[in-house]
Amino acid sequence: MDASLQLSLRTWPGDDSADTAISSLIPRIQQQRGHFKDINEALLSDEVAAGNGDEDRMDLDVPEAEAEEEAKRAAAATAGDVDPLEALAKAKTEMLEVLGHAHNEALLALDFISLVASLNAPETAIPTMSPALKQAVPPGCLGFDRVSRKVDKKAQADDQRIAKEWKRQGLASAAEALMAASRKLGAEGEKERKYWEEVLAIRNDGWLITRMPRERNVLGVRYGFAEAAKEYKDKGIGALRRSDDGSVRMSDVDTGTKQRAMVRVRVMRNGNVVGTSTQRAGKNDGSVKDMIRRARNFIYEDELFFEVTKEARAYAGHGMRTSEDAVTIELGSGRMIVLDMAPLDDDSAPPNRDASNPENTLAQAIGIALRILLSYNHRLALKARSHPPPPLTARKPPRQPLLLLRPVATHLHHHQHLQHLTSVLARARRLAQTAGLSASYSVSPLSNTLPAAIDGVESAIEPFLHVLETTATVNLPSEWTLGITMRTRLQHPTYGTQYVVSTSHDGFAARLMGENKFASQREVEEYIHWCFERSVVNWIRLMSAGAWAQEAQGNEMVSKGKRVRIEVDRVGLKVTWGQTGGSDQKAVWDGTEQGRSLGELLAGIAG
Repeated sequence: MDASLQLSLRTWPGDDSADTAISSLIPRIQQQRGHFKDINEALLSDEVAAGNGDEDRMDLDVPEAEAEEEAKRAAAATAGDVDPLEALAKAKTEMLEVLGHAHNEALLALDFISLVASLNAPETAIPTMSPALKQAVPPGCLGFDRVSRKVDKKAQADDQRIAKEWKRQGLASAAEALMAASRKLGAEGEKERKYWEEVLAIRNDGWLITRMPRERNVLGVRYGFAEAAKEYKDKGIGALRRSDDGSVRMSDVDTGTKQRAMVRVRVMRNGNVVGTSTQRAGKNDGSVKDMIRRARNFIYEDELFFEVTKEARAYAGHGMRTSEDAVTIELGSGRMIVLDMAPLDDDSAPPNRDASNPENTLAQAIGIALRILLSYNHRLALKARSHPPPPLTARKPPRQPLLLLRPVATHLHHHQHLQHLTSVLARARRLAQTAGLSASYSVSPLSNTLPAAIDGVESAIEPFLHVLETTATVNLPSEWTLGITMRTRLQHPTYGTQYVVSTSHDGFAARLMGENKFASQREVEEYIHWCFERSVVNWIRLMSAGAWAQEAQGNEMVSKGKRVRIEVDRVGLKVTWGQTGGSDQKAVWDGTEQGRSLGELLAGIAG
């Protein structure tokens, strides 16, 4: 026997099922022929007619050959790293296992042949049967006969015809299934194309496309704000699902219910609404982009009302009250500002509000200011997140309320005090003019909030977030001058409006007064009236060249037994005169009509 002869007891290798599986055939066909949408029946028929079918099959087999060569190279490369003794022992074990299977199969075949032959030749067959077979099956229980059957040509023809019909039906069914799959694949491809085109259009509009947090295989659009409160960070994302026709559908977002859609501002006086803001969100075209925009607007408005309510609770002692669905800012004199969530106005009809009404303008301005301040706070949060975090502590610092209501309430209170101060100064000027005296005033509202240039958003908003200051200069008779500085601040240490009044005059009393501070409107009004009285007294003293003398630095003057008392209050400028022991007479200038002047009255009294 030739020593170089090597036998293998392994079975002949069959086709690898992985190479003929659909999961491997489709990528290979796509790599060679392109996408299925570019292949149709006519193209395949033309290629078959041209004789390209064999070449295509050969091309499909090329990757298999390449894969086998790669596997052989990998095996050869790794073979050098294995210990030869271990490899030999492993090969011996595998060979013995295969020989054992072959020996078992041969013994089973011998038992079967011996059992069949035991019926006709028991002397020869029984000795070759295994003991286990003899114990389980008695010899001679299995036999065989030769059967000869005459071939019926008609039945054979019928069988062939039936077989052809079954094959034809099978091929037709397979063709129909392939055509249905092709049509379904084409429809799905068209739906996918439409879906991705709409998703790309949403992305091109500036919206951020991301994955849903709890649905990893679903795309979503983030319409919320990254710097919003933690209660709203997970709410600002909506799933972009594919509808039956392939278009984008986003139905799991909140665009505002009929009762809560946008923050509404109302101005009320004595329980009656005298002004309200406009609640409009633009035309609704029903598209996905419009739904995203409305969802963004609603979550912004909802966060705004949430932060406003939280801040109002912190400033409950400064005229702010909260209820279940509204926030109220008390301004005094029966006037208040009410904020709540309200439905949108009808987009098809014009708003039923008088544009010339100043209360409507005020309500609209407050609503715009609150939205600007919320965006400003978002910007501050982004800036703080961009900086290094503070050192870690055992107790996390509490989150302070945003600056929303406090700047607005500060402006409202300051404006209210400014109106009162202006009315007091204007009345004092009218009283002086009707009495024939000279008086004037000038007011510089919000003098510390008007920078020379605005460099950015922060520089435009920051001056209105802290103390507000208004200055006024009052010129009274006899060259008395009052400098009034009014500051409003709803935080430490003021928590309200403070008046700082400085008096300048060359008189002795004026030099002693210096600077005075007041915390209420009534106090500063009485002080202005008192200064008006003293200026009139000084004017009489200077005008009379010493004929009238002031008593005890007060508001009374005497001359030749006659006494004159000067008073200024909310009624007007009062002059009371008379002789000692006699009845008094009174003259009042209330600023409504021009009668005798004060100088003429005093000349008549002295004469």
